[in-house]
This record gives sequence, structure tokens and C-alpha cells, in this order.
Amino acid sequence: MIVGKQNKPNKTTAKIGLFSSITILISAVVGIGIFFKNKSILNNNGSDGWWVLVSWIIAVIITLTTALAFAEIISSDKKHDGSGLAGWAYKICGHRVGRFVLIVMPLFYFIFKLVDTSFFAGEAVLLVFNKPVTSSDGSVTMTIQQNTYIIVLVAYAIMIAFIAINTFSTKAAKSISWVATLCKFTPLILIGILGITFGALDGFNNSFFHIVASNNVPTITTTASRSTSDVALGIFASLPALLFTFDSFLTVGNAAVSMEKPDKQVPRAILIGIPIVAALYLLVTVGQLLTGQRDVYAFFEYVVGKCGGNDNAKMIINIIVGCVIMLSLFGSVNAMTIGAVRSIQAGIDSENIVGAVIFKRWGKRKPLRAGCLYALVISSIICGLMAVPTIILNSDSVYDGVSNLPTLFFFVVYATVVLFGLINHYTHKIEVKRMKIYPIIAIISIIGCGFAFGYNLFYEFLGRCFIDNVNVKWGMFKGQSIDRSIAAIIVWIAFIIFMALPFINDLCIAKIRRQHSQKLIWQ
Repeated sequence: MIVGKQNKPNKTTAKIGLFSSITILISAVVGIGIFFKNKSILNNNGSDGWWVLVSWIIAVIITLTTALAFAEIISSDKKHDGSGLAGWAYKICGHRVGRFVLIVMPLFYFIFKLVDTSFFAGEAVLLVFNKPVTSSDGSVTMTIQQNTYIIVLVAYAIMIAFIAINTFSTKAAKSISWVATLCKFTPLILIGILGITFGALDGFNNSFFHIVASNNVPTITTTASRSTSDVALGIFASLPALLFTFDSFLTVGNAAVSMEKPDKQVPRAILIGIPIVAALYLLVTVGQLLTGQRDVYAFFEYVVGKCGGNDNAKMIINIIVGCVIMLSLFGSVNAMTIGAVRSIQAGIDSENIVGAVIFKRWGKRKPLRAGCLYALVISSIICGLMAVPTIILNSDSVYDGVSNLPTLFFFVVYATVVLFGLINHYTHKIEVKRMKIYPIIAIISIIGCGFAFGYNLFYEFLGRCFIDNVNVKWGMFKGQSIDRSIAAIIVWIAFIIFMALPFINDLCIAKIRRQHSQKLIWQ
């Protein structure tokens, strides 16, 4: 493949070290999901804490094996086009798969992730000014009274701000990752420590491991009263959602252009960061299960109540929790921006994405300027398109539903790259640092990622349309139920766009520029 020379980072530009790489990974992975995820996982598993824990452990195993599998793939020193996952796909899977990822990674995955995360960050800002509502089951629901057009405007301002930060200062982007990681770690570690402490002081009477129901915990369906099929279905339904909480750990690979020693730093960041995130998630889960609390707001209200706090104290703690979630989401937006800008910049430098020649002129004097401008233009278009139904429905359902799709579709990409890595393990086509256990971890990873993709796309958004067609609850803080058939149409249209995007991109390049240096996807 003939590619254009990539812009060399200015020597004066601040480099991203190992610690910063780990914080970027953690900021990208640990979003808002962990604060509320266990509520749905408990529902799937009949409020049985043991099977909730088993579901998390299986998800952790799949994630760790995927991380280890990519550690071998990344170890190749073969030169490749693109950065991060796209580059790894090129050298292991070949031109067609590599080019497919090179195009969909910046133009689909990162752009939609950036837009959606910015929207949730906008909601988090407004949540600070809204009072939470306690449900009959003891869980706390956060709602936003403001109209959605206000959320859209706040979200767009946040997105522009973070793109601007990445345009002018890599050092500032690193600092935000550090602060965001601290803001995420503090409350999540507290949930684990306080959960174990207050659960023990209370005799674990509210625990989801306990068979006796309390006033604020619904009756628990124990394992003994649930059939094997119910238990299995509960775990199957939980796994895709849990794997979503670990997604984006490969984002750190797209920051390689700004790293000191990317060949060593990226795999180290992944192998250090993922176990840290996994341990954090398990600690949070144990804390919630031992106290019988379904989300972070209910948990801290429980702790304040145990300490003798009144309603005013509970309101203050809710505001603090809201601020922490807001800052955490700022970190996620920053991490998505880092990944988006750098993956787009790689596509521009090599002239592999449509419009690269035009935007490339902006990056002659300052690294990443072209990537930032391109990201701003594309994300603004996506924001405008998604804002229309959001404002009409006065709901965040569209953003919430679409936010899972990049993750869902990329599960099949992860499985494909790991499969080619498994083949390469035996063919030795590409020289890598081989691990003896690679075949085992690769098979676990392929099955896990493939299951998450297949279960959601073919069962949830195809099979169930004909089986029960129960409405889908989309929405984070201002959501509503959507007919499953309509949701399925949205998901499948998005999947068709995802699959067709590389061909559309290359058709545009072929029409606009008769003579082009890159090898198109069908060539």
C-alpha cells in the first residue's frame, strides 16, 4: 500500500507517558454506566446477588482475555497504515479488514461515541440542578426537567470545548485525564469500602446475597426457586451490557502518535489498566450487593441515613454525587476526543478518508489541527441530525439507543482481529511475541465478543420482534419506552450504514480524485 507521510509531532509538543496512557484508558472505559449498571443486571438475575457476581466475573474474564489477545497482536513491529486498532488490523488481517477498520473507527465509532458522551455530559451538568426521585423499590431515579434543546446546546458547547483543548494543548488533555480518573476512582472505591463496612454493621440484612426481603429491597428470587434456564438466561442477558462497560479500552492505541514509546507503552497501558478497571467494577458491585442498593444515588442516601443524616444531608450528598458523575463524564468526553482526533488525523495524513486533502492543509504547521477540524465538522453534522428527533420527542432515547451501537458493532471487529491473530499464531506470517496460552484466551475472547454481538443484533433486535415484541426502554435521564420493532429498524439501518461506510468513503475518493495513492477497499 502506498500511503502519504504522516505528520511528525512537533518535538516541543508534550508527550503522553505510561501513567497518562493508563488514565486515558480508564477515563475512556469508566463512564457513567457503572454508576447505574447493576440495577438492570439485578433485574436480569432475579435480584440474586450470587448470579450477578457470576455475570460480572464472566464479563471480566472475556475482557481480560481480549486484552491479552491484543497484547500479542500489538507486539508486532511491522510498519502499518493507521493508528490503534486500524493499524493492528492492517498488519494481522490484511488490507481489506484493515482499511474497513481504518474508515469506520474514526467516522463511525469515535464520532458517535464523542457525540453521545458529550450529550450525557450535558445532561450531567443539568442534573446538578435537579432533585432525584426515590422509587418504591428504594432506587433513585434522576430526571431532567429542562427541555432537550437546552441539553443539546450544553452538550454541543462541551464537545467544542474539548475539541479545542485537544487542538491547542496535549498537556491540558493529559491533565484532564488525571483529574477525571481521580474523580471516578474516589466515589467508586468508597462504594466498595463503605458497602462492605455498613453491610457488615447491618448484619447484611439488606444484602442481595440474603434470602430475607427488607422494606426497601424487593423480595429476592433465590437460586433454589429459579430454574436452570432462568439462571442461564439472566446471565446471557447481562453479559452484553456488562461487556459494554469495558469497551473503549483500545482507545489508548489511537494516542500512540503522541506517546513516548508507543510499541511498549500501549500494551502495558492495556494490561495494567484493564485489571484496575475490573477490580474497581467488582468492588463497586460487592458494595452495592452487600447493602442492597441498586445505584450510586441510592447507595449514598443509604450511607447518609445510617450515619443519622436528614433529608438535607441526603440532598447535599446527591448534589456531590451529581458533580462527580459530571466530572467523570468530562473525562470520558476528553478520552473520546483524544481517540477521535488522532484516528481521524491518521486517516488524513495517509489520505484514506474522504476530504483528507482539503483538511490536510490545516495541519502543516501544528500537529492534530486537521484532525480536530475534521472531527468538529463531522460531529456537528451528527449532532444536528440527532438533535431533531431528540427535540421533537423531548427525550434522550435516541442518544441512549445509538450510544450502544458503536460498541455493539465493534464486538464483531474485535472478534475478527483476534481470530486472525489466532491464525497468525500458527502460520507465523507476521512476527509477534507469542504467548503459549494465546489459543485459549483467543477462543474465549472470540466466543465472548461474538456472543455479545449476536445476542443483541439477532436476538434482541430481530428474534424478539417476533417472539414478544416488548417495548425497549431507551433513555438515561429523560427516556421513554420505544416499540421494539421501531428500535430494531434503527439498529439495523445503523448496522447497514456501518458496513457500507468504507465503500461509500472509497467511492467518493474514486469520484473526486481520479488519481489517488491509496488502495481502495475493493482493490
